[in-house]
Amino acid sequence: MQRKGVLAIALVILLISIVGLSGCVGPWAVRTMGWDHINTEGTAVRIWGQLTISESPDNWNEGFVYDTAYHDNWNDYLYKVWASDHHGLGFFSLDIDNLTRTTTYHYRAFAENLKASNQIKVGGDGVFIPGGPRVVTDNATAIGLTQATLNGNLWHMGGSATCEVFFMYGTDQDLLDKSTPHVNLTETSKFNATLFGLTTNVTIFYKAVAKNDADTWTGVILSFAPGRPLVVTRQPGEIGKDYAILKGELWSMAGPTACNVWFAYSDKSANDLNQSTPHQLLNTTGPFEVRIDGLKATTKYWYRAMGDNGVAQGQGEIYEFTTTPSGALTTGVLGTPTTPTKTTIPAGLARFLTQHPAWLHRYPILRSLLNDA
Repeated sequence: MQRKGVLAIALVILLISIVGLSGCVGPWAVRTMGWDHINTEGTAVRIWGQLTISESPDNWNEGFVYDTAYHDNWNDYLYKVWASDHHGLGFFSLDIDNLTRTTTYHYRAFAENLKASNQIKVGGDGVFIPGGPRVVTDNATAIGLTQATLNGNLWHMGGSATCEVFFMYGTDQDLLDKSTPHVNLTETSKFNATLFGLTTNVTIFYKAVAKNDADTWTGVILSFAPGRPLVVTRQPGEIGKDYAILKGELWSMAGPTACNVWFAYSDKSANDLNQSTPHQLLNTTGPFEVRIDGLKATTKYWYRAMGDNGVAQGQGEIYEFTTTPSGALTTGVLGTPTTPTKTTIPAGLARFLTQHPAWLHRYPILRSLLNDA
């Protein structure tokens, strides 16, 4: 398998993982990863495990134990089967069929060291219900000053004839206390619900939910803020010795018909973007860019795309790049996302952020600072 394919598989596996890391201690460990359907009837699944990448898979035999009950001792699980496929980067899997749709199964990944006698590492206990549905939370669209459309995608019915789908939402991501009307779907499809009467510039957290006779599945929690423009930072288009072409994209004006966009940047740190480019007024969504001159050679810079529609201000992720000693770079990965260093903040600012949760969604660094305060 080519490296690109392996990385794609690894990313998917990590995204669908629903259990924690192995409880093993020591220099080697095995992780019990997630699971996915392998037939439409909801009677067969593929379970995943991972051997720590630093350890050579050639030195280990990997497998799984599973049962309809949890056991403290991994040897007490009813079934013990060696992995059927190996995918690179330490990932391995096992296909299991002839399962009962509505039964809860427990499973654990394990590995036996071929170079040392009686050395076995075991991952944590995972759970799957073969007939459970699968649903994905998609980005909100049609975002206005007081309304937005939530989107989801039911991509597996779990073998059920019908699935009930809806959204849970609220202003506290830890307490989604509202829900949209429930809709019954008879086949996999996308679905949506429009919210009205929202408060401008206050973040709404939401997730898609699907329920059938076997289980309830929820998508990841996403968020948006009505009235706040959505801007995205892109990697630079070109980097030279003393200049760079910064790129961004305005995804949504969130109500108003025009939006000012610009870039904030600095060579000091990601926490101090003390310079900015001239504002550009856009009356349609789409990409934008600007060339900044007068930079210092072989110097690291941080920047982010900014937007202000007259109602609220939005900003993209912080990216970083390094100017060249000479010449120009125009291809390859020219800039990468970065996370500002966590620091504490004054109590007054902490109170302000608590009272204005909208700031905490589009500005992840503020949420980190608040957690440390």
